[in-house]
Amino acid sequence: MSAAATQFGMTQSAVSQAVKRAEAQVGVILVHRDRRPLVATEAGRVLLTQMREIASRTELAIDAVRASGRRPERQDLRLGMVDTFASVVGPVLIRKLMDEAVALRINAFSGLVHTHSNALMRHEIDAAITSDAMEELDDLVRFPLLREPFVLVAPLAWADSLRNRALQDALRDYSLIRYSARSHTGMQVERHLRRLRIEHPWVLSFDTSDSLLAMVAGGVGIAITTPLCLMQGALHSSALAVLPLPGRGFSREVTLVTRRGELDILAPRIADVARQILRKFTVPQIVKRVPWLEPISAEMIPSPLDVEAPA
Repeated sequence: MSAAATQFGMTQSAVSQAVKRAEAQVGVILVHRDRRPLVATEAGRVLLTQMREIASRTELAIDAVRASGRRPERQDLRLGMVDTFASVVGPVLIRKLMDEAVALRINAFSGLVHTHSNALMRHEIDAAITSDAMEELDDLVRFPLLREPFVLVAPLAWADSLRNRALQDALRDYSLIRYSARSHTGMQVERHLRRLRIEHPWVLSFDTSDSLLAMVAGGVGIAITTPLCLMQGALHSSALAVLPLPGRGFSREVTLVTRRGELDILAPRIADVARQILRKFTVPQIVKRVPWLEPISAEMIPSPLDVEAPA
């Protein structure tokens, strides 16, 4: 009792009273008072062992809490990406984001545009890299990443016969392989054909660029697509001729879309990293594959300032 009093800066009487209060609280005798020197009872030894374990776990818990306080907050990001972007740019983008933000945990989902639009509005994902900017919806922030022109692709052997021909004339001789009507790219192509008052029978349609370009490379028909889609179907590139789309051209925009007020810091960073990758790697690869696009290549990456201002 005297040694305990010295260790804790208490009187011997205070220590003795503390032991008695502990015994009253647990309802058992903790110390054999009829022995000299005093020794713990079996109950006292069990309590001592348990208290030492509790003290050890408490120290570990405090150390863990302090360590976590020195680390940045971990943030989960559920990111949807249109298939072409996911295949061509996605791996580099995800790796760079995770390298720069060690506390960022990313769940990425690829697929058709409409699935990402619906998922974003249902709060199933936090952001979408999509070819549909969802302009009809409020409370969204949009970060333009890429503006790419539509081009005409055909088997190499057909290139000379298609060069400098009007699109309507070309479609009299060749079947048009389409993107499916449920894809946003397919809807854009169909709107363009209607603007030109071109009616062409449906022969084949596909959800993915890889399948569509495989059909073109196999000599089934021609297609209207974009440079990024061409990069996704690179396996077939050696068998394809890429020509300017005859007549009035049109383009596809790839945009990062987020809900307003939710990723105010992270979303601009994602957009900046994506533009850097597109500018440094993707667009040069596109120009290497399609040299006649070089004069407009600088215009394909929008300015970072070209973004809807937050409310």
